[in-house]
Amino acid sequence: MHAPAGRRSAVLPALLLTLVCLGATLLSTPGAATPGALAAAGSITAARPTSPSFEVATFNQLGSQHTLRGSRWAPGRVRAAITARLVQRRGVDLIGFQEVQADQLAVLQRKLEGYAVWPGTALGGGGLRLQVAWKSWLFRLVDHGSIRAPFDRQVRPVPWVLLEHRATGRRIYVVDTHHSARGLEDERDAATRKVVRLVERLRATGRAVLVVGDMNEHTEAFCRIVGLTDLVAPNGGAASSRPRAPRRRAGWASTGSSAAVR
Repeated sequence: MHAPAGRRSAVLPALLLTLVCLGATLLSTPGAATPGALAAAGSITAARPTSPSFEVATFNQLGSQHTLRGSRWAPGRVRAAITARLVQRRGVDLIGFQEVQADQLAVLQRKLEGYAVWPGTALGGGGLRLQVAWKSWLFRLVDHGSIRAPFDRQVRPVPWVLLEHRATGRRIYVVDTHHSARGLEDERDAATRKVVRLVERLRATGRAVLVVGDMNEHTEAFCRIVGLTDLVAPNGGAASSRPRAPRRRAGWASTGSSAAVR
């Protein structure tokens, strides 16, 4: 998922393949007004857009401790700088990061010009690993919070944010999560249950919910989250007696498509 530390010319194309756009044209409202509307006096005025469209990504940054001296990967700060350039080059509007460490967070915050990031350091050392970033001219932060879920024999914060699309005033919740790897199935299951309960609570507000992250499993995590909520994956898949997960690996995104977003 991450490029080796070899020649710089080989690093950039490899990373470009991992930073994929997972969703667009969210928050659409059926029967929305047309871009123009007749004013009472009969003149034509520009109406506020009603169906925002934006690009979403999820990316495991790979923590710096995995690429210390002697590693075949580039150092953590170097990879964070490359990631920031790729996010801007691709024009991604909203992205969830996983495995961010303090040195990488500092680079991302410095290099991602025009983006806001939460939680930053607001949730303490345990909350550094999961970060949500968005174009600050496109979205405004309205609210934020977190739940606690198991990860790699620890318990740490899973952040969420409520963002308002500046042009339309519509709002969407974004949840960024990362579940335990390898044989820690019980922890993955527990974290998935926590995310499902959070989604249900946020969806009860009537607003859309977007879940991004590295689940460290494919079909099972997809079917549990999508099957137990009204979320759907922008890149397809179905949770049924014959489950069909999206064509992704560990990371994917899902959204509540039936929300009446305000």
